[in-house]
Amino acid sequence: MLNPRGRKAYGALLVCVASLLPTAVVAQADPQAMKLDQAVQALKDEVVEFNREAQALENEVLLPATTRLSVYLNVKVNGLLLEEVSVMVDNDRPVVYRYDAKDARALLNETSAQRVLRAPVTGGAHRIRVSFSGHYADDKADAAPVTDSFEAVFDKTTEETELEFTIARERRLGGKPRLSMKQWRPGR
Repeated sequence: MLNPRGRKAYGALLVCVASLLPTAVVAQADPQAMKLDQAVQALKDEVVEFNREAQALENEVLLPATTRLSVYLNVKVNGLLLEEVSVMVDNDRPVVYRYDAKDARALLNETSAQRVLRAPVTGGAHRIRVSFSGHYADDKADAAPVTDSFEAVFDKTTEETELEFTIARERRLGGKPRLSMKQWRPGR
């Protein structure tokens, strides 16, 4: 017979073992559980699809392509951890994004890009200003921040306008990190 501590340990062991059993084994033991699991999964899939369609509809109603501006940012400088990015279109109030350590590291992935702004903009020429500040992962606490800003004019067409800002080194083998801009054209 087990003492109270032994019973607790035995109970915990049973819970751990049960949680490790594959769903298929449990489902074979109870066909009702399998049906319920399939129904729940189908419902989850429907919710995901509904949310995707609702988001697309909301985007079209609130920000139709004729007025939609999307601004993306990516970092191509190893070890540069962003702290803040500011985006200002024309003389509107700047949109500021502050990064925590996790988000700053996620942008260092080679294929990562973050949408930092989605806003309505009328057709025609507009001025955009983007700036950033950050530090290198191996910087000392008192190191000066790494900063840069970029200002340009872009043309808003009747289709969604997408601008991509990249933080990269001035030269291939070094130099200060600098912002550059690319305007994506539909169908190109």
